[in-house]
Amino acid sequence: MAEYTLKNIPEEIYHRAQSAAENSLRSLNQEIIFRLRRSFDAEDARTSALHARWVMEALASGAAKPLKLAGLDAAFARGTKRAAARKAGK
Repeated sequence: MAEYTLKNIPEEIYHRAQSAAENSLRSLNQEIIFRLRRSFDAEDARTSALHARWVMEALASGAAKPLKLAGLDAAFARGTKRAAARKAGK
């Protein structure tokens, strides 16, 4: 396994990570890996929940209907309009 070193970590983050590592009886490296994994797991969970919501919305919308090109263009326009409205609301 490759050897990694801590470079250019802001001092405040380094000290907080060091303190957290001591409190959890882990090495600094173990603490950083633990926290990175936890953040990736949280991101994966949010993405999975979003995908599940999309599936449930699709199932609740009724039977599938084949779209013609004009219908596909209209659906795309509605989707981009909704996305722009969400972005503006943040």
